[in-house]
Amino acid sequence: MAEEKPVELLGANAEEVQLTGGSVDTQVRMDAGVSRKMINSFRTNLSVAAPKEPDRVFLNLEGVRGANDGAAFYVYVNLPQDANPTDYPQNLAGVVSLFGVTKASRADDKHGGNGINETLEITDIVDALHLNNKLDLDHLTVRFVPRTKIQAADKISVRRVSVYRQGD
Repeated sequence: MAEEKPVELLGANAEEVQLTGGSVDTQVRMDAGVSRKMINSFRTNLSVAAPKEPDRVFLNLEGVRGANDGAAFYVYVNLPQDANPTDYPQNLAGVVSLFGVTKASRADDKHGGNGINETLEITDIVDALHLNNKLDLDHLTVRFVPRTKIQAADKISVRRVSVYRQGD
């Protein structure tokens, strides 16, 4: 069985994100020291004869709450300002469907209204940004683009957006 590698927080956004209407951006402030560890894991693999596996990087959407189980969002990382997301498929982290969010958001349910959590692996996106000198070690921008129609009454929110590295 493979040994589990340690997981370390790279960064998180500062406040809850309200996903009502159109696209919404949030900034994930990164820890400089942990970011350097991640980048060094990518660099090491370029310079050694027997490379080891680089860090894996994960985007976590924590405490997603709302009242629309049919809602879905495209999640992008580091899109250029005012960019059309469809022009940047390489920045697409994934599609998040909120099936079950209504029940998980109810305070009288066994989950106590904590909502749902989603995790997307973004290793390839971060590595490509690094290789193209477009990775800012201070922050990542995460953009939520509705795939379905979202109403204000849906009250969809994400308590925290965080990024973790898994590696040595």
